Amino acid sequence: MTILFYIMVSFCLVLIKTTLIPSWPLFEKFYDLLIPIIIYLSFFRSKLEGIPIVVFFGLIMDSLCGGPMGLYLITYIWLYAGMRWTSRILHTGSFVLLTVAVAIGVVFEITVLLGYMAFLAPSASIPQDAVKTVVLQIMWALVTGPLIMAIIEWAQKQLDLWRTKIFADL
Repeated sequence: MTILFYIMVSFCLVLIKTTLIPSWPLFEKFYDLLIPIIIYLSFFRSKLEGIPIVVFFGLIMDSLCGGPMGLYLITYIWLYAGMRWTSRILHTGSFVLLTVAVAIGVVFEITVLLGYMAFLAPSASIPQDAVKTVVLQIMWALVTGPLIMAIIEWAQKQLDLWRTKIFADL
């Protein structure tokens, strides 16, 4: 049930990222909206809930982006594993840590994508507006990442309460 909940939330974020956000110039350089979900799953949910969702949406994003198959999948798996490891060391309930984690996730994804571009075409140069894009994506991540995670946490609590009510009547 929880896995279906996260799949629905992730599909909604993918739809927002691919349909609504590109039509608004203000959000032209927005980051990957699945990063906060991956970080939330790695910090607050079990591996049985997190890993299938990360793999599923890695494959979905690989098929949507038109790039090489496995690029998003590998990025999401490494991001999930790294944040899962971080959650064993640091207190993950901190608002500051959540904010920094989303920004680190955005930087990690950009690094992997630029690294892949450099590996694929070593003679190609980095786009001129790459620094501006990276800065804007980090700024958006710092502002919206914790908000997205707070909404997901609230919705998860509502789902848990609803599930408790249903099974309490049985």
